[in-house]
Amino acid sequence: MRFRYWLVTVLLFMGCGEVPKVLREGVEVGNIAPEIRAEDALGNKMELSQYKGKVVLLSFWASWCGPCKALLPYEKQLVKQFEGRPFALLGVNSDIDKAAFVKAQQQFDMTWPSFWDGIGSINREWNIEFLPMLILIDERGIIRFNSKSIMDDIKSFKDLADKIEREIQKVLDKAVVKKQ
Repeated sequence: MRFRYWLVTVLLFMGCGEVPKVLREGVEVGNIAPEIRAEDALGNKMELSQYKGKVVLLSFWASWCGPCKALLPYEKQLVKQFEGRPFALLGVNSDIDKAAFVKAQQQFDMTWPSFWDGIGSINREWNIEFLPMLILIDERGIIRFNSKSIMDDIKSFKDLADKIEREIQKVLDKAVVKKQ
């Protein structure tokens, strides 16, 4: 009898050691990504939640941002590389002038949609301090990576693109394993 009591006590304490993580909405890694609602370049309404079930890379950019333009070939490569997989690249454009946003999207042949954040409310909510900023969200809507944390270690846009590619692949691999 004493052994059973001891065994039950040990099992209860072992279970108490695992405190389930409560997910909160917020822009930090590990939190549920806040909703984004805005128009795209054509004036169509977009919502981030439309992409639930996909791994999403948010790219915060502007037409006047030189580093953002330098990153575009790598973003195009990611779109092509992960085509046919549950992946989406979504931009968040910071141009005040919508015409500049539309022109840049056409000029640079950006095939992925972008939210237009003309008044900067999305950037403020997401605590965007500089451009470009890349944030990776998993298929459940949880933020898994933020490029802010690695920018000091990045030597080139190729370094950044390679790191993002590896992070996307990791998140996609976990999503596929969970489905099986």
